Amino acid sequence: NIGAELSYNNVGMFISSDAGNSWRQIFEEEHNVWFLDKGGALVAVKQPSVPTKHLWVSFDEGRQWTQHSFSAVPLFVDGVLVEAGAENQIMTFFGHFSHRSEWQLIKIDYKSIFSRQCTEEDYQTWHLHNEGEPCVMGQKQIYMKRRPGNYCMLGKDYSRILSAESCICRAHDFECDYGYERRGDGNCRPAFWFNPSTVSRSCSQGQNYFNSTG
Repeated sequence: NIGAELSYNNVGMFISSDAGNSWRQIFEEEHNVWFLDKGGALVAVKQPSVPTKHLWVSFDEGRQWTQHSFSAVPLFVDGVLVEAGAENQIMTFFGHFSHRSEWQLIKIDYKSIFSRQCTEEDYQTWHLHNEGEPCVMGQKQIYMKRRPGNYCMLGKDYSRILSAESCICRAHDFECDYGYERRGDGNCRPAFWFNPSTVSRSCSQGQNYFNSTG
């Protein structure tokens, strides 16, 4: 929903190819979208309130879409079941032709849309990041990602993570000590209610004591 407040107007569909760092619009109307073969293809159908006999398929992460017909009569699509498994690429559409008709089930075998099994040349490396920051949840992760537009099937032995290594801890990975709070420059400073010099009261003159750096 685009606008200053939530509403049922100005509804669009958006997709991200980089884990939510950036988004682009793919439809100007509300659609249901499903992932096939771990994201190798996207299938989109208009919202259930509008009967349709067409579905849209994309092989390049939603940049281009092709229209296909799945029913001779427009169908109110109430749901789609995508069955997982490398040997069974079946989509099941269930809905009704009218509000008084019986349930209709339409099975689609989408295996033929993938021309072959993916090879090493079909992949590219992708570095997970959060707005340019490579350390996410304490790790740097590199993924193997199918190149957008390649009509190949990943299969059951597909491993997404190429490498994962722990990041070196930095200042913002730690909490401030008791009585301290983090300021805008990232440093821990005493809070307004805390006087760090009070810790030294138990120390006699001429002796040393440990004090917190925050």
